[in-house]
Amino acid sequence: MTIASRDVPLPVGARRTRSAGQDAPPARPRRGSAAHVPAAGASAPLARYTESPSPSPLSGSAGTLKTDSDGVIQDGYEKRLLRWELQHSARELLGTKHRIGVCHRVPSRFVGEGETPGVKVYQRADSATYYRGLMICANSWACPVCAAKIAERRRAELEEAIATHLGNGGGIYHMLLTVPHRWKDKPLGLVADLLGAFERLCSGKYRLSVLVPGYVGFVRALEVTHGENGWHPHLHVLVFTAAPLDDQVLDVVQHKVWTKWEARVFKRMEKMPSRKAFSFAGAVRGNFEEKQLRTVEGEIEHVCPVTGYVTKFGADREIEEIVKRRRWGASDELTKGHLKTAGRGGRSPWQLLADYQGGDIHAGMLWKEFVAAFKGRAQLNWSRGLRDRLGLDDERDDEQIAASVDAQDVLLARIPVEDWSVIVRHKLRGLVLEVLRAGTWTDVQLLLDRHREIPSRTFPRLNSRDVPTSG
Repeated sequence: MTIASRDVPLPVGARRTRSAGQDAPPARPRRGSAAHVPAAGASAPLARYTESPSPSPLSGSAGTLKTDSDGVIQDGYEKRLLRWELQHSARELLGTKHRIGVCHRVPSRFVGEGETPGVKVYQRADSATYYRGLMICANSWACPVCAAKIAERRRAELEEAIATHLGNGGGIYHMLLTVPHRWKDKPLGLVADLLGAFERLCSGKYRLSVLVPGYVGFVRALEVTHGENGWHPHLHVLVFTAAPLDDQVLDVVQHKVWTKWEARVFKRMEKMPSRKAFSFAGAVRGNFEEKQLRTVEGEIEHVCPVTGYVTKFGADREIEEIVKRRRWGASDELTKGHLKTAGRGGRSPWQLLADYQGGDIHAGMLWKEFVAAFKGRAQLNWSRGLRDRLGLDDERDDEQIAASVDAQDVLLARIPVEDWSVIVRHKLRGLVLEVLRAGTWTDVQLLLDRHREIPSRTFPRLNSRDVPTSG
C-alpha cells in the first residue's frame, strides 16, 4: 500500500491511483518541449513529474526504498515526508490560531544577528535539510517537524554525557516507572500523579540518592501511550552511579527502589502499582571493560542502546512504524499484523494522529486530549548538578534548539516569497527539502513550475448573513 498523499513521490514503476474528489494531476509537457528538457547541469527531476519513468533522487538506483533485513527504512525520505503530513493533520485538529497553525508556514519577521530576512534552506553535515527564517512552534509534543529536530539534538547531547560518564568509570541503569490506570482516567490527572510520585521518590529520608549506592544523578524522560486500559503515562529514567553495581547489590537496590515507589504511589493515589510494569536494570550491555573500550572508540550507539529509546519521544521510531504499515500489502496484513500497534502499551500519540489522518475521528479526539494534558510538560529532565559534573553546557529549551543553526551547516538556497507561497499552497514543504537534499535548485524550480498552473483549493469565507437560518 502506498501513502496517499500529493507530497509523497512513488518509487519507480509504481502506479498512483486517484481517489474520488482528488485534484487531477498537472498536464505533462510534450517530449522535447522547453518545459520537459532540464537546464544544463541539473539533476534528474522527480519521476512523478516526468513523462517517462526515471530514477528518482529520493530513491535508490533501482527505484526502490533501501531497507535492512528487518524492513527498517534506511533512506528515510518517506518518514520525513510523513512528518509534514502529520503536522498538517495536527493543524486541522488544533486550529490555525494555535502556534502549530503557523509553524514552518509563515516567514518570521525576526531574524538572528547577522542574518538576512527571508526563507532559507540549510543542510547539516549528515545531509539533513531544514528551513530557516520561518515561525516555529517548538512544540515537541504536538509538532512532528519540530519534535524531530529537538529529539535529535537531545539524543546527541545525552550520548555525549553517557560517553563521558562511562569513560570516567561510572555505571548507568535504566528504571521504568508507571502508575495504575483505567480506561476512564484522564491523562492530565495520571501525569500529575506520576510526576508527583516520582518527585516524592527523589525526596525524603529514604530518597533515590540514598537507596542507590554511589548515586550521581538521573535523566528522566516522560512518555505516554493509549490502549485498551486507557492512557498509560510512564517514565524512563537513566540513573548514573559512580561505579557499576555487582549483581547482588543490584538485586537489593531494585527491591528497595520498588518498595519505595510502591509506597509513594499508594500514598498519592490509594492504588497499588503493578510490579510487572517496574524495572531497574543495567542500561548498557556487556561487562564494564567492554563498555569503556567501545566508548573510547566512539561506538556509542552499540554501547548504549537505551539512549535512543529514552530520547526518541515517540517520534522517529513510531513514525517509521506508520510508514511501514502504509506500505504493506495483503500478505503483509496477514503476516505482520502484530506490528500494527506500539506494543502492549497501545498506540503512541503519533499513531493516534496518523489514524485520524486515515479517518479515525475518535483517534483525533484522543490526540487533542493528549496535547492539552501534556502542554508545558518537559519531555526530558536532568537532575540538579548532573550536567555540570559531566561537563555539558547550560541546557537549552525546546525553542532554542528548534531555531538553532550549527556553524558547520551550509546554506543551500534562498526561497523568494512568491515561490514560498506556491510551496505552502500545494503542500510541498517536505518535498522541497527532499529535492534539495538529493538535487539542485533547478529541480525545485521544475517542481514549482508544474504547480503554478494548478489553482489552489480555496473556499469562500461565509459571512453571518450568508448562513441560512431555520424557518
